[in-house]
Amino acid sequence: MFFIKKYAVPIILFSLVLVIAYLSYYNYKTQKNLLLTQMQSNSLNIASSVSSAIERFDDIKSTMNLQKLVNDVSFGLEIFEFRYLEPDGTIKNSMFKEEIGEVLSSKSFIETMQGDRQLSTFFFEVRDFVDVMSIYYPIYLQDQLVGIIDLSVDVSEYTLKKGLKDNFSILRRQVDIQNLLKSINGSVTNSLAILTKTDINDFLHAYVKSTKNIKQISIIDEKQNVYISSDKNLIGTVLDYNNNLQTSGMTMLNGQLTYLAITNSHINRGNSKMKLMLLIDASTYLSHENKLFNTAMSTSIIALLFALLTSRLLYYSAIEQSRTEKERLESLVKERTKEIELLSQTDSLTGLWNRRHLEETLGIEFKRAKRYDKELSVMIIDLDHFKNINDTYGHMAGDEVLRRISSKITECQRETDFIGRYGGEEIVVILPESDLQTSIQIAEDIRKTIEQEPVEFEDKMIKVTASIGISNLKNEHDNYSAIFAEADEALYSAKELGRNRVQFFKQ
Repeated sequence: MFFIKKYAVPIILFSLVLVIAYLSYYNYKTQKNLLLTQMQSNSLNIASSVSSAIERFDDIKSTMNLQKLVNDVSFGLEIFEFRYLEPDGTIKNSMFKEEIGEVLSSKSFIETMQGDRQLSTFFFEVRDFVDVMSIYYPIYLQDQLVGIIDLSVDVSEYTLKKGLKDNFSILRRQVDIQNLLKSINGSVTNSLAILTKTDINDFLHAYVKSTKNIKQISIIDEKQNVYISSDKNLIGTVLDYNNNLQTSGMTMLNGQLTYLAITNSHINRGNSKMKLMLLIDASTYLSHENKLFNTAMSTSIIALLFALLTSRLLYYSAIEQSRTEKERLESLVKERTKEIELLSQTDSLTGLWNRRHLEETLGIEFKRAKRYDKELSVMIIDLDHFKNINDTYGHMAGDEVLRRISSKITECQRETDFIGRYGGEEIVVILPESDLQTSIQIAEDIRKTIEQEPVEFEDKMIKVTASIGISNLKNEHDNYSAIFAEADEALYSAKELGRNRVQFFKQ
């Protein structure tokens, strides 16, 4: 459990990499299987088309039976209308026999022939109140337009589900229609060529030559004897393709990846069962497979690099957070230490420095003044008749008087002065670099401030006065106790002379 908590982030990132790598591999395998399935489907459709063309060679020679071809290789499409047109629009072949010989005059055909829409472009329209996807597909022979296929497919069921342009099934239908049209195109062009030729081998040769990826079409028996072939050099020979002519699939022929399609043929040659063999160049499939593999590998590597980068960033972020937290705690400790030191040096009632810190400071200032030959004065302030205030108004009133008087004295304080509570109602002020006259003036200001502003406590005004004794540093002073004792003696004199006065020490 400790291990999991400690390495939680790396474990999560590593798991993420594994998931992404697995998904990439799964996508690669799925797409690869789809490519193979598509090639199988295309090869079977082509083989079916060729087989039909061979079986009905005589019929194809006498008439272009396109309707039969559409039924054979329709891919399960719901064909709504099908026509074969002359370049001028005359209907030469149609699902509707009654319109053969007429000229097609539909708006979409006129717009297409006028150039408003290109040939071989899918478009959507309504025919006889039915939503269809249509296309006018041109048939060329030696770069000359010899015919046009008018094909429309019922798509009304898809319009009820989604928009036509966003429907994946519509896109699949377009691919199937393209394959159908290519098959029809090959059949029509070959049929036209057959009109002037009577050799079926020449027909197959022309068919193979008109395509890009078909390498060979042959009719063979069970012993692999070739009876008909697009390659006349193979006729009468026995094929030896590693005895791998029993089932369809990928194979290596002459060092090149090839897809082999084997289907049964109804052509009779004695008692032998004939088969149609179709060889298709699989280089495109191999290229797509390599791209899929590279994409899967790239995705996995990018995921790994992302995980490593994220781990590194999190590691340094954690270090930075730890450093920042450490600095924050150290700063907090320093602040708390200062607060503790301040509390240990201050008087809890008045907020002034306490006696211990007062004596430490007086000792330091005494040494500094003696060393650098500077002035130093000490002032002792004692509240007059403070005991009577406690006896008359209570100790809480006495505490309030001490707090308020301390605050008033602090208001008269200069930046370099040091004020502390010595004990009871006695407050000591250390005045560095202050001569006797300056100290007397400051003391008078303090005395007047205390006298002029009574202390209010529980709706009672308590009049307070103070006696102040002052002593100034002299050469004969050996320690701070001497100057403090003189200030205390001056305070005693102020009380003897009637209180509420400032008195300095006189020898």
